[in-house]
Amino acid sequence: MFSFGWSEIALTIVIIVIVVGPKEIPNLLRQLGSFSKSIKKISREFKSSLNEISEEGELKSVKDTFKDIHNIKKDLDPTNEIKKEISSVKDTVSVFENEINELKSPEEKTK
Repeated sequence: MFSFGWSEIALTIVIIVIVVGPKEIPNLLRQLGSFSKSIKKISREFKSSLNEISEEGELKSVKDTFKDIHNIKKDLDPTNEIKKEISSVKDTVSVFENEINELKSPEEKTK
């Protein structure tokens, strides 16, 4: 895109010396240096902010994945089903015990 040969570079230096003057060239070079430092600093900050945003997005997806795994673990946990079955068996046993006690009570009254 940009192809500078030695002749173009020499012409640019001559124009800068004529326009700026030889006494102001060191000051101009300092200003160009500070400008390039500020541009580098801005680009580093921009890059780090983009990295932070991407890491946050990745962390959110990892957290969501762990939540999904935990939910699947809860759904597949056989102890929950066993606890439900045991509870229903206990309820059934208590109902039968109550009925048996009710049946015994009238017999005991007649004896």
